[in-house]
Amino acid sequence: MVKLKSLSVSLALSAALSAAAILPVPTPAHAATAKEWLQISDTITYYGEVSGGKPNGRGTMKWGNSKEYSGEFVNGDREGKGKYLNEYAADGESHKVVYNGEWKLGRMNGTGTLTHKVIQEDGAVRSNEIQTGTFGSGVQTSGYDVIHALADPDFSFAYKSPQEQIEIMGSADHLKESLKSGTLFSVEYRSGTIHKSYSIFPADTAAEQRRNEASLKYLQSIQPKLNPHLEQFEQLARQVPLK
Repeated sequence: MVKLKSLSVSLALSAALSAAAILPVPTPAHAATAKEWLQISDTITYYGEVSGGKPNGRGTMKWGNSKEYSGEFVNGDREGKGKYLNEYAADGESHKVVYNGEWKLGRMNGTGTLTHKVIQEDGAVRSNEIQTGTFGSGVQTSGYDVIHALADPDFSFAYKSPQEQIEIMGSADHLKESLKSGTLFSVEYRSGTIHKSYSIFPADTAAEQRRNEASLKYLQSIQPKLNPHLEQFEQLARQVPLK
């Protein structure tokens, strides 16, 4: 079987989400409600509200034909609420990245939703990911992460918060029933000093198998606590089809 590898969106987007330095344009001071066209550089343009020669207020910035941000700016930086779109090619595949949410100093910061779709040369969707929750300094810090991919198993689910972390691999159908029956592909659970790991496959030794079965029994005992997360996983899974 091919183990699903979680796409590292934070690494893939580190360059894409970094805005080029916004150079002041020599223009008279304007009220924040004034709308203007600004040529930031050879490839970066802006249309919207301007103050002091910089984007300030609401507007749209474009980086060539592949990247665009529409939303709020403060003193030239993406700050407030806005939507970012980046479509690019890498290693023969097409990528589409969309983030809709809060920004600070040009980086994802606050609540938002990030999606990342990867399409192969033959047109097939290789993977489709959604992250939703809280972001800080350009990466997700808490919330849900669901990946649907051409792999076995085809879904990877993750939830993280300061209190607990959950990682599940398997199918998107009937997650609650699968946990109850012990048929999930794998589950990893952490909360404080508690760390439980379960896999559907038999362990190599009798001692490891006992630990595996004990972990499943524990996870089933706290299933009422886990069920809201499983329901959210299933809901997000419907938003990442391979088409």
